Amino acid sequence: MEKVKQLAEDELRAIDYELNELICAEEEIYKELNRFLSSPSKRIRSMLVILYLKTCGIKIDENILNLLVAGELIHNASLLHDDVIDCEKIRRGQTTIGVKFSPHVSILSGDFLLSLATEKLLLLQNWEVISIFWECTKKMSQAELKQYFLRGQIPKLEEYIEIAEGKTAGLFMAMLTGAAVLCGVDKSAAGRFAHIFGILFQLKNDSEPNSEKADIRNSVFTAKDILGIEKTCSLKDNYLRDLRREVDRLPNNVYRHGLEDLLRLYD
Repeated sequence: MEKVKQLAEDELRAIDYELNELICAEEEIYKELNRFLSSPSKRIRSMLVILYLKTCGIKIDENILNLLVAGELIHNASLLHDDVIDCEKIRRGQTTIGVKFSPHVSILSGDFLLSLATEKLLLLQNWEVISIFWECTKKMSQAELKQYFLRGQIPKLEEYIEIAEGKTAGLFMAMLTGAAVLCGVDKSAAGRFAHIFGILFQLKNDSEPNSEKADIRNSVFTAKDILGIEKTCSLKDNYLRDLRREVDRLPNNVYRHGLEDLLRLYD
């Protein structure tokens, strides 16, 4: 992963700097939000967009960076909300804001980050991009509601995929498709790539120990509960194969090789 991140190092550093500078108030909750935004993160969504655009020969400008910062804020806002829904006590190795302050503060803090994301998107002055993100956040909320009301039930595979599309793949798609709109890259191809990657990301995430523990605790059933482990692995392999086909259509350069290296983490 570190080798891949080096290909997007300058841009990721700029995103981190911008996130660190967004909240300057002295109240303890804002200091805590700064710590939350600055805590170690893979920035996988931003990194994927940066590598994809660089593969297509696009220079990452201020507009793209503003879009990526907005996407990271939306992602972090969703984590603050998720921590309340899932009664999480630890996030990224630190006590959650819901535990340090209260669940109400965590929800309000997530809403605050969403308002900062909106400010960033408005700077782009592009209605199509704003509409893409509006649709994304709507579907994120709908997917979380659907998952909540399915607790204790094993969903159909179609329901599981629908939830994964809404709560995970949707933000990958909004960030990459929105960036494609801004810089003139084929938005259909970009959206297809991000959609497949997002589902694959969710499948992998569901198999990780911390996620499995949280799912068991909250009576959330995932692909392995629907299909069994062997068929879930086959499903993941199908998405991975489709994703590699998409990568093969991109120009052959060092950034495409970075995307290929990234996909090896999902083998």
